Amino acid sequence: MRTLKLKSQSEGCVVDEATRRLYVAEEDTGLWRFDADPDGDGTPSSVAMVDGRKLVEDAEGVALGLGPNQQRFILVSSQGDNAFTLYNRETEAFVGRFRIVAGNVGSVEETDGIDLVLGDFGPAFPGGLLVVQDGEQADGTQNFKLVAWDDVVQALATAPTTPK
Repeated sequence: MRTLKLKSQSEGCVVDEATRRLYVAEEDTGLWRFDADPDGDGTPSSVAMVDGRKLVEDAEGVALGLGPNQQRFILVSSQGDNAFTLYNRETEAFVGRFRIVAGNVGSVEETDGIDLVLGDFGPAFPGGLLVVQDGEQADGTQNFKLVAWDDVVQALATAPTTPK
């Protein structure tokens, strides 16, 4: 066991078992990478800093998955602007952003946590399942939205990569 520290509030985290890296969202600062090996260096390395465009403050959930063209990526949710940002897992370069808007599942706001599981989950989720905590409902409650990962990948493949 060891202690890993950031300067302010850490939020979501995920381990990439293939690369032995731990990714941690620091709420108002950005996304960090740690060596996940128990004997590794405990110094964080910056993946992405909050910049108000690509990654907006109040970074929360972190997940790993495959995006357009089977690209391996890191997905970070931003409670600050109700969006999700993707970074390439190998290069840590910005890939794109998206929001979950009103539709079959309703829009998503105030997200605290996310998870992504790839695989076939039946006709509605043949390419994977993105589970998103939605913290803002008209009746004041919270819930979880289930989103077909194929829909997100398709939207990212056709979207411009530069945030507006």
